[in-house]
Amino acid sequence: MTKKQGLRLVVFIVLLGIVLNTMIGVFGFPPNDGTISIKKRFGEFYSGAENTWDCVMVGASCVDREWVAPLAWNDYGMAVYPMNTARQPLVLTTNILEEVREKQDVKLAVVDIRGIQMFTLRPEEAKIRNLLDNMKNSKNRYQAVKKIIKFYKEYFSREDVKDGQEMLEKLDEASLYLPFIKYHSRWKTGLYDSDFEGITSDMKGVYEEQAFVVKEVEPTKMVDETMELNELQKSILDEIVNYGKDTGLEILFITSPTHLSKREVIETKAAVRYLEEQGEKVIDYNTEEKYQEIGIDFSKDLYNEHHLNSRGAVKFTNYFAKYLHDNYQFEDKRGKDEYKDWDDAYVRYLEFYEKGWKDAEKEK
Repeated sequence: MTKKQGLRLVVFIVLLGIVLNTMIGVFGFPPNDGTISIKKRFGEFYSGAENTWDCVMVGASCVDREWVAPLAWNDYGMAVYPMNTARQPLVLTTNILEEVREKQDVKLAVVDIRGIQMFTLRPEEAKIRNLLDNMKNSKNRYQAVKKIIKFYKEYFSREDVKDGQEMLEKLDEASLYLPFIKYHSRWKTGLYDSDFEGITSDMKGVYEEQAFVVKEVEPTKMVDETMELNELQKSILDEIVNYGKDTGLEILFITSPTHLSKREVIETKAAVRYLEEQGEKVIDYNTEEKYQEIGIDFSKDLYNEHHLNSRGAVKFTNYFAKYLHDNYQFEDKRGKDEYKDWDDAYVRYLEFYEKGWKDAEKEK
């Protein structure tokens, strides 16, 4: 091969790489009505300024439904961002924290453990893709895929999972590593402007879709029954605990306030007890005492049986932000030029909240 031919080959490979990378970016995770908030949240994380967060909150959909970052910012000058996804696999918590810590020098992580129930741990494709397909390609993402495939096989090989064999046969490992395999046919069903331009959250991860819906829900009924976590559940919590110890990242475990079924109460309390026995800091917000302190009204503050609406989110944020302020030494960064986007997010949130409830009242 001559030098000229070699140069042409190199140029071809570079151009091919650019084209393939662009196609993979465009034909990626679809930003539809159910996933747009996730795309926005991860978009802002990757495009935002480095080392500006004080704390990150991770967990399933309950996290962004309960936490109003601009409100806490305005009241205390703390930058606490929700990096959750709908039905986020708790087993991938350390991978999310690793992703965040590549860009943000957070000293505290709040981990919601409502996802510890065995039913919630079930590794369905939608849950997995909500997270993995919004992560950028990296060693950490590769390790996350490898881990979830192992967990998937372990979960569906259990004797108590009735459809285990059927689910094992459905596992498409290649498309988890290369999402383009899953989404390449989207040109037939249609692409969005955001597939080409990208989208970000302009309210620091505030949940928007059903924020002004009200559903009257039965209050959680407390029970005295107890149980022990199984070894799979314990191993997931142990990994998070050990990650905090190994990295020096302080971790606060919580169970976010919501309606819980009898089974969920028993299983959640088992997780709280297990963590407390390990000497970990954990707060269970699903108690009669905490409901009253926060001011949760089950007739007005939820939009379905498992999630707070924006009214409930304001109540929890006011309560939890004060707790963070009183117990952690976060610098008040209000007024600093590099945090202007947080000020802007608060202004947008006020407009969003006030208009949303006015419109909701008109529709009654």
